[in-house]
Amino acid sequence: MSTSTQYQQLTAKPAEVAAMLGYKDTKTVYGLIRTGKIRARKVGNTFLVNLSSVRKFAGEE
Repeated sequence: MSTSTQYQQLTAKPAEVAAMLGYKDTKTVYGLIRTGKIRARKVGNTFLVNLSSVRKFAGEE
């Protein structure tokens, strides 16, 4: 394994996902999580959104 290996981020907080998708607030992101359009896992008091599911939702994968 080389020392220059870069790791891809796998999760993001809803506020980060809202910014990525161009939404003004996180309400839409929470709605996407609730309806199952993007995947997330609750860790403590916050959600971590699976970025692979966000890319699929956005049509990038």
